[in-house]
Amino acid sequence: MSDTDSDVIVQLVWYSSAVLLLMTLLLLLLTLFMHYERRQRDKSRQQATEQWTPILFSWIYSPEDNAGPLPELDAERFGFVVQLWLQLEQTVRGSASNRLAELAQRLNLIPVMKQWLHGYSTDKKLTAIMALGIVQEKSAFADLIPHVLDKRTIFSLVAARALLAIDPKLGLPVILCQIHRDDWSVSRLAGLLVRLRHDLVVRSITECAEKATAKELRRLIKLMHILSPIDSQPLILHALVQYPNEMELLTTAFASAVSPDLLPLLRQQVSNPQWEVRVQLAKALARLGDSSDASLLLQMLSDSNWWVRYRAAQSLMALPGIENEQLQLWHQQLTDPFAIAILSQVKEEQQRQQQGRT
Repeated sequence: MSDTDSDVIVQLVWYSSAVLLLMTLLLLLLTLFMHYERRQRDKSRQQATEQWTPILFSWIYSPEDNAGPLPELDAERFGFVVQLWLQLEQTVRGSASNRLAELAQRLNLIPVMKQWLHGYSTDKKLTAIMALGIVQEKSAFADLIPHVLDKRTIFSLVAARALLAIDPKLGLPVILCQIHRDDWSVSRLAGLLVRLRHDLVVRSITECAEKATAKELRRLIKLMHILSPIDSQPLILHALVQYPNEMELLTTAFASAVSPDLLPLLRQQVSNPQWEVRVQLAKALARLGDSSDASLLLQMLSDSNWWVRYRAAQSLMALPGIENEQLQLWHQQLTDPFAIAILSQVKEEQQRQQQGRT
């Protein structure tokens, strides 16, 4: 290697070291700057909290003392105050909530929230959705609909709550159109609807069910069953007629059935090829059936599936009006070994349970 080549290599190493050192210094400066920014932000948040917490509580408990001007707010502190306002708003009701809504008007909250709604900040957008729903800003209704369709679960559910707060009659059909979403749990959706007018909820769900797919109808039945079990029965009837071969839908329908009027259609599923449906039929007969269903359950004791036989035996012993003597007589008349075995097993289980209670 020549001296010239060696000099070039030394220079390259020196320049590389210098660049690396410079990058390290820049990274250190950036870290220090971010740390400083965070400390300043925390300090600003603390100052805003200390200044505005008494003001917020004063608006709730001493509204007559709030005729004067409000403190000046820069953009950063405004965001902190909005967060405080939201937290407090979610803990109050009635006149206190109305006073906080008046404060929102004084803060010129709505125009700012509309700007945030169309901005790029995820946190501000979510805050805007919540705030516009709380103040029931009707002019924001159309702008909130796309957020109900958002693939992010938290955005869609917060937007759904906001729509229902602004206009339940218009918002409910929009929300029910998303009933197919697996990321929306039925129980959480029921929590959104539980405070709405009962007749509005029943009518809207019923209308949605008329054109629903099997999956959507299954979730609608679950939803209605949580809110009002008796009002879910027309949906179950629709499911049995419209989708007689959809296993998951039928099992949900059978599990949700509370009306004896459905028994004729339920009994028709005794020969359903899906054992899961037959299991739910046996359980439904225990809830809704009477002594006339004993023959059907005796037939199910010979089912090819163990779970069907087991549930049928339990249901047979739970039927109203069936005495021990009658059970004993049926037991003696059985000829199928699977039926004899499962009925004996369930009888022994019940005897052990009774002994355990005593």
